[in-house]
Amino acid sequence: MEPLSPQFRQALKEDHPDLTDTDIDRYEELVAARFQIDPDRDPERLSEIDRQRAELLRTRMPRYNEVRQRMSRSG
Repeated sequence: MEPLSPQFRQALKEDHPDLTDTDIDRYEELVAARFQIDPDRDPERLSEIDRQRAELLRTRMPRYNEVRQRMSRSG
């Protein structure tokens, strides 16, 4: 997984004023961890990572998808 660009990180912070670099780093860690897990061998761990990622998005970055769409349109 490619790290989030500095521009995307900044856009996330602009849309979520209380968001920290630590929050964004944690999101990236969870996404990266998800790709390292074999879903057939460890479905429980995969579910836990997905739960944590969804919770982080819900509580700290509820407009994540909006920011992603806006950034993809702008170039």
